[in-house]
Amino acid sequence: MMMIDNHIGSIRVTKAYLYTLIEHTVTGCFGVADLTETSPLETLQTKLFPEDIRRGIRLRMKKNQLVIDLHIVTGMGANMTAITDSIRNKVRYAVEQSTGFEPAAINVYIDGIRA
Repeated sequence: MMMIDNHIGSIRVTKAYLYTLIEHTVTGCFGVADLTETSPLETLQTKLFPEDIRRGIRLRMKKNQLVIDLHIVTGMGANMTAITDSIRNKVRYAVEQSTGFEPAAINVYIDGIRA
């Protein structure tokens, strides 16, 4: 459960909901081939538990603000800057509209390119 306090009160959202929301938003963006594991431990967890939806997404709370790290794979010949800007904008909008959280940072890491 993630909780953020603001001037109106506190907002509580489950991590599973945020993971699902962010995954659907990112994979729907143009130029994104897939989300990818961020570490060998995450690779092992994904192999053992394929229903785990956290692959390639890391959520952190930093000073009562949400920080999102995304690890993606793009297609060959794609404009990397345009893709990362699009992902940041769409994820920020989806999270703000669905939860009321305003992400402090959305970091997009391109870990691979597919042909």
